[in-house]
Amino acid sequence: AGTMASFLEPLQEKRMQKHCVAEALGTFLYIYMSEACAVNSDTQGMVTNALGNGFTLAVLIYCFSGENGSGAKLNPAVSTGLRLTGRLDGTTYVWELISQTVGAILGAVCLRITIPGVDVTHQFVAMGGVSSGHPLSTFIWEFIMTAFVVYVVFATQVDKQTRHGSDLKITLPAPFAPLAIGLAVACGAFASVPYTGGAMNPLRALAPALVFWNWKNIWVYVLATLLGGVAGAVVYENIFLEHQPPEDEGEANEASV
Repeated sequence: AGTMASFLEPLQEKRMQKHCVAEALGTFLYIYMSEACAVNSDTQGMVTNALGNGFTLAVLIYCFSGENGSGAKLNPAVSTGLRLTGRLDGTTYVWELISQTVGAILGAVCLRITIPGVDVTHQFVAMGGVSSGHPLSTFIWEFIMTAFVVYVVFATQVDKQTRHGSDLKITLPAPFAPLAIGLAVACGAFASVPYTGGAMNPLRALAPALVFWNWKNIWVYVLATLLGGVAGAVVYENIFLEHQPPEDEGEANEASV
C-alpha cells in the first residue's frame, strides 16, 4: 500500500495532473488522426499519410507545449531519449509513458469504432512488403527514421543556444520548432511509408496491434523506434549540446515553444 501511495503521490500535484492529461489527450488525437490518414492513403495516396501525420503532430505540439502543457512529446521514443540524456526526471518519464499509452489505445479504439472493418495494422505489416518478409530491413528503416525525428526534436526544441556560430547569434525561433518536428515526420513518412508504413513512434504500431489483435512483427517496430529515438537523442546530446548541460532532470517537463 505504501509503495502504491508513493507511486500515485505525484498525481496530487496540479502540474502533474495537467502534464498527464496533456500527454494522454495529445497522444489520443495524434494516434486517431494519424492512423486515419494512413487508412485514407490507401485511396488518396501517400501524400495524405505523410502530410497528414506531419501537420497533425505540428499542430498538437503547438497545443500541448508550454507552461500549461507537457512539452508535447506524444511519443515514447522522444520521452525515452530525454530521460536517458538526463533531461526528464524518472517519475515524470513513467507517468508520461502511462499517459501516452492510455491515450494511444483509446485513439486506436475510437478509430476501430468509427472505421469498422478496417485492420489498421495492415499499414505497418503489409503482406508481401518489406515489413512482413524482411524484419531486419523494417528495423533499419524505423530505427533511422525515428532517430531522425528525435534528432530534430533535440535540435529545435531542446537546444536553446545558437546554431550558426557564436558571432552570428542566429537561432531557430522557438515558435517554428513544432513545424520543424512535424515536417521531419512528414519527410520520414515520404521515405519509409512504402516499405514499413512509417511508424516513427512505438505506439503508432503497438496501439492498433493491441486493439485489432494483430501482432505480426510489431516487436520490430517497438524495438526499432525506441532504440532509434535513443540514438538520435544521444548523438545530439553528446556532440552538439556540450554548451547546454541539463539544468535539472525536470527541465523538459514543460518545454516551451
